[in-house]
Amino acid sequence: MKGKSMLYKILLGIIALIINVVNGPTRYEYDDDFDPSKTYLVIGPHRSLLDPIFVALALRPKQIAFIAKKELLANKFLTWFFTSINIIPVDRENPGPSTIKDAVRTLKEGDKYVGIFPTGSRYSDEIKPGAVSIAKMGKVELLPVNYQGPIEIKDIFSWKREDRAKVRVGKPIQIPDVKRLTEEDTLAVHQAIQDAFDANDRLIDPNYQYDMAAAIAKRDAKRAKKGK
Repeated sequence: MKGKSMLYKILLGIIALIINVVNGPTRYEYDDDFDPSKTYLVIGPHRSLLDPIFVALALRPKQIAFIAKKELLANKFLTWFFTSINIIPVDRENPGPSTIKDAVRTLKEGDKYVGIFPTGSRYSDEIKPGAVSIAKMGKVELLPVNYQGPIEIKDIFSWKREDRAKVRVGKPIQIPDVKRLTEEDTLAVHQAIQDAFDANDRLIDPNYQYDMAAAIAKRDAKRAKKGK
């Protein structure tokens, strides 16, 4: 994973231009404690397929190696494509040590961030322990980044002000400086993550609310339709 991906840079530049044309200027906000010269484990609430795109745009020019489900690497072309844009694959049903090793190695190399959505999917708000473990082993802080905007990709094609994308890079979260994290330590960091996500949302738009029930209902309807 060492070195920066030219494909990542080119694609993100093209995407930025397209978004500016079809959605208008994205609003980016940055906490005063964010230091772009540092390496972070980037975390965010997962609500849309657009999340990683806007998180990556907010943190340019440094690239992000996102941890993503291995199902994306469905054939040789997709394997080449996603590995070329820094993806670190993970088996969400049975995560193995190789994913953590790749993530930690990338953090220690220092030329890229690593990105992970701690809930694992768009249909859960339960924070899983992987992010804390990776940050601890990589000796980095957690960087909470929230995206607010259209949930469906098709809805990004709107110039209405209320549909404009907004992103906030929040205050970094430190991992306790202890040899081994206790269960209480991990739970405390999980709470700090949730608090950071909530704070970012309030600072972007205090009236914002993600309708997870609607997202789950839409997913289940699609599954039912495919099952017919």
